Amino acid sequence: MALLPGATDDSFIREVDEEYRRAQLNTLWARWGRWLIAAIVLLLVALGGFLWWRAEQARAAGIKGEEFALALGKIETGNLPAATPVLAKLAGGNDGYATLAKLTQATAATTAGDSARAVAIYDAIAADAAQPQPFRDLATIKSIRLQFDALPPQTVIDRLKSLSVPGNPWFGVAGEMTAAARLKANQPQLAGALLASIAADKTLSVPLRGRAQQLAESLGVEVK
Repeated sequence: MALLPGATDDSFIREVDEEYRRAQLNTLWARWGRWLIAAIVLLLVALGGFLWWRAEQARAAGIKGEEFALALGKIETGNLPAATPVLAKLAGGNDGYATLAKLTQATAATTAGDSARAVAIYDAIAADAAQPQPFRDLATIKSIRLQFDALPPQTVIDRLKSLSVPGNPWFGVAGEMTAAARLKANQPQLAGALLASIAADKTLSVPLRGRAQQLAESLGVEVK
């Protein structure tokens, strides 16, 4: 049908537009098609590698978990010699099970009367910035508890400074040891104030709060 002057054939315009777009796509594909395919292949390879790595990590973690549980079972039955090589193997890694194995080694050393080895393990964990902070704090507490009597009071105070403050998860234990160190350093007022804070903290255990209150009151500090 002939077009009237000034009229617009919409279907004709759409066909021209589609043909133009098709020509553009063909040009782009001729120029970049091979590179696009290569990029897709590389992406799929990378994704496959990541999925394999994640599955392998999960499998390895499962194996380590079983080995750690086995070692704990041997320790509980008094068979420490059988657990020792398993713990040594796990401790050689760089993940959470390695730290758990080291903490277990330290506990076993303490039970065997080898406090020096236990302290060395705890101090190494506490000084390792790559370790999660809860593990480092736990190691610090255990190390100081083992050698409290041999350490200068100021060393105890300094090492427990960040832990012996209200709100810290270790406030009760660290605060009690810090108060004892301040008493050894002839600082009864500071010790009494810290003990009063422990006694007033209702998030702490009743026995701990009771001990702190008795000591604080013996030092003339009122617990509110």
